[in-house]
Amino acid sequence: MPIVKTSLGGLALATSIILAGCSTTVTPPDTSMPPPLDCGAQALSGKIGQPVIGSTAQDVRIDGQAVNSAGTVRVIAPGMAVTQDFRPDRLNLEVNDSGNLVRAYCG
Repeated sequence: MPIVKTSLGGLALATSIILAGCSTTVTPPDTSMPPPLDCGAQALSGKIGQPVIGSTAQDVRIDGQAVNSAGTVRVIAPGMAVTQDFRPDRLNLEVNDSGNLVRAYCG
């Protein structure tokens, strides 16, 4: 029976070598999200209730101060029709009937 023991030992050794060659290290996918793009809305949180003048990124002013935005600026008056497309770099400025800032958000 020594032949059988040697054959089984050799088979076990060969199997472990083959399986070792098949093993790989799997790196888990990166599930972290990039930081959100700030269109400039965060800086305006203290400007709620202030008058908004102008309608474009070049001329809009809140309480007399220019607005910094990474993209376009949209001033939204009450009842105004707006598109529903999402653009993270667009600064939306919702105003009330008096033209004062009600809400600033990206989109």
